[in-house]
Amino acid sequence: MKIQIYGCRGSIPRPNPEMARYGGNTPCIEVVSSPPQRDYVDNGGDCGLLGHRVILDLGSGAVDLGQKVMGEMFQAKKRQQAEKEANEGRGESGRSSTTPDGEKVGESDETKKRNDAIVPQKFGGTILLTHTHWDHIQGLPFFVPLYLPQFEWTIYGPRGIAKSLQEILSGQMQHDYFPVRLDDMASNTKYQGLCEDMEKGFWLDNDNCTHCDHPTTSIRVTSKYLNHSVLTLGYKLEEFAQIPLPSTSQQLFRRKKRGVSVAYITDHEPVDHALANGGFTPRDPRKPNCTADQYHAQFFENVDVLIHDCQYLFSEYAPGSPTSKEYWGHSTVEYVVEVAFHSNVKQLLLFHHDPQRSDDEMDELLSYARELAVKLEEECGGDKEKGRLKVDAAKEGDTYELDPYVFLDENDVSVDKEDSERKLESIYDANDEVSPPRSVNTGQQCVLLGFYESASGPIRDMLESTDNSPKVEVLQSRDELLHFAEQNHPSVIVLDNRLFGCTGFEFCKVIRNEMGEWGKNVPMLVIACPGEGQRARLTAEKLNLDDFIQGPYSPSYLFTRIQVSLLRMPLRWRRAPLPENESDRLATLQSTGLLDSLPEERFDRITRLAKAMFKVPVSLVSLVDEDRQWFKSNQGLPDASETPRDYAFCSHAILTDDVMVIPDALQDERFADNPLVEGSPNIRFYAGCPIKVSSCEDGSNKMPIGTLCVIDSKPRDLSEEERRALKDFGAMIERELSNDG
Repeated sequence: MKIQIYGCRGSIPRPNPEMARYGGNTPCIEVVSSPPQRDYVDNGGDCGLLGHRVILDLGSGAVDLGQKVMGEMFQAKKRQQAEKEANEGRGESGRSSTTPDGEKVGESDETKKRNDAIVPQKFGGTILLTHTHWDHIQGLPFFVPLYLPQFEWTIYGPRGIAKSLQEILSGQMQHDYFPVRLDDMASNTKYQGLCEDMEKGFWLDNDNCTHCDHPTTSIRVTSKYLNHSVLTLGYKLEEFAQIPLPSTSQQLFRRKKRGVSVAYITDHEPVDHALANGGFTPRDPRKPNCTADQYHAQFFENVDVLIHDCQYLFSEYAPGSPTSKEYWGHSTVEYVVEVAFHSNVKQLLLFHHDPQRSDDEMDELLSYARELAVKLEEECGGDKEKGRLKVDAAKEGDTYELDPYVFLDENDVSVDKEDSERKLESIYDANDEVSPPRSVNTGQQCVLLGFYESASGPIRDMLESTDNSPKVEVLQSRDELLHFAEQNHPSVIVLDNRLFGCTGFEFCKVIRNEMGEWGKNVPMLVIACPGEGQRARLTAEKLNLDDFIQGPYSPSYLFTRIQVSLLRMPLRWRRAPLPENESDRLATLQSTGLLDSLPEERFDRITRLAKAMFKVPVSLVSLVDEDRQWFKSNQGLPDASETPRDYAFCSHAILTDDVMVIPDALQDERFADNPLVEGSPNIRFYAGCPIKVSSCEDGSNKMPIGTLCVIDSKPRDLSEEERRALKDFGAMIERELSNDG
């Protein structure tokens, strides 16, 4: 794994000569997985292929990285062309000609075999955005590989409540701010919103080495919410060596259980602000719960390299002073060195340098951080298991290499228990038994505010100002709060620690002990009064609370904490169950002869009318086949003729007898993380009317073969009159099909 720094400055780019050594570009880091292990290559050398590229944030440093990526693409193409020419020179005749269709004439079998073995290299990779503040995305419009169709990218970032990741990113490229729109980028780019996932994560393989018969690697990505003013994720990348197994084996490879790792934690503030000046203690393994800061440190425990936000010294953080940086969402050196040391991190890279800090001042800060690390080692008696913590400060251009192949052992026959295809299990069957860690509210989300001393107006206004706001209930007394919680099971509870009739912690104890499974899992946050810090932490730990917030605090800070609690739940994308009469339904669909047939004006006329009447960008006649949905008529999706059935809203619609309406897919547990919602065409509204025809087995029965549907990228609903109109259009489709019979 190769790690290279392209930007490490925080907040704003600083092209200043006094900051040249550490660099002035805002955050951007490239991580490239290891190429195939050289010792196992048949010809004794590297195969010349790059590993999987992961880009952490797209600050201004992404401009230079984009130029490097372009150069590598041109070099790879030249290398492959030279290899083909060399193969032709080694051919039997050494001569060949080319037909107008591009086929080689006179090419020897040996030459053809060599050329066929040259696998075209794939270009692109994965982009992990921590959050969407400008200093972390301002390089995106200038990242040239996003504009070229030869590249394939998947961009991950925190999933918001009201807007998809793609919508948020397109904001800085609106016409008022930039001449090119996000939609004008020609690369094949997918957008995926993420929630916190510290355990399972997802896997990234080296797509250029799928043909290798020698050891390769794969990277597991896990994520954790950070404490910032907007939804922010930290990432951990772990690379493991894997040895391919013989074709007779039921598994594809054997993966090592030990690997190398890097954690990227930027824009994070200590949850307990008192820890900004030190005093962090590691989690006691004998206790079932931990504090929020211990939970944070647990995420990067034992990593090889920790890249962590260190923007301030405690003297600059200065709680209570006129120039205080408290609640700005950044860490202090004192805090980070301690959590890294107690988490057994091997190497710490100070990151997100303050835009006002010169190179000389950075040198002083680094010396101070190293002194803190030495002091901690001395206090621990010098017997710390992993040895001394190595502390450095990130500099533009610096590279760090970690070798996962050092863990290879020919005598090691342990097999990873996870599925060999290593797919992220974000899709699950609706009939499967799923036990999510949080209760999932299938209707509108609800936030219960138990505010007796705090002002509820600002935070309530912020929650209700979103496009799809949760229901907000504000109550003051113990009895009112308990009655509402028992009757409504809110998604999140936020409480003052001083209420009318009890304390917030006493209320939480009742919820945890007396309200069943929902009460044990519902996210709860308590706002502690100044001076209650230590006592509040201990009580919160005993009650397994999500967090406590020690005042004073800003409404935006509390708003973000509530967002985190609303989103810390399983990915929401469910595959529709199969109808009970699925075999008869499929046979009926096949008997119509519609699948893969040419467009017909009689159907296109109806979808055009539906598109115009409902004022939507997309109207379709979709047929639900065994493993796909295929569009018989398509108004608004010119580049699509079908999608996988797992993606299809219509596969849910055919299970009903009436019109199925999804006012906002981002708020529906079945569709919120569907690729057609997170990415193009960014479905927010869907309405589908089942299309039924006479069964080929029993003419008296009607079988749903698909739908007439209308789609919009904005949330909306249908009135009763509009629902009847959509059913009328569906009946017109059915009438056309009955005429065929």
